[in-house]
Amino acid sequence: LKSAIAPSLILARVSVAYLVKGLLLRRSVRDSYSNYWSDVVNKGVLFKNWMIFIPVQCLTFSVIPQHFRVSFVACVSFFWMIILSCILSSS
Repeated sequence: LKSAIAPSLILARVSVAYLVKGLLLRRSVRDSYSNYWSDVVNKGVLFKNWMIFIPVQCLTFSVIPQHFRVSFVACVSFFWMIILSCILSSS
């Protein structure tokens, strides 16, 4: 259970997405994280990330066979990026 929860709490995939987006748009790291913090506070992005990935990680390490784990998490991550994009594009 520790291996399922710790990565989701320590390094959220959301912050990495903001950093990459900022770099692609030639924004500073400070601006990227400022935008991230604004969306965490106003849109609840980090909480939504936890709502998806903590259960996914628990499921991955308890039910999914080892040879399907990477594919399973990659598929969930793909759909999370679509959801994140929809959340962030709505005003």
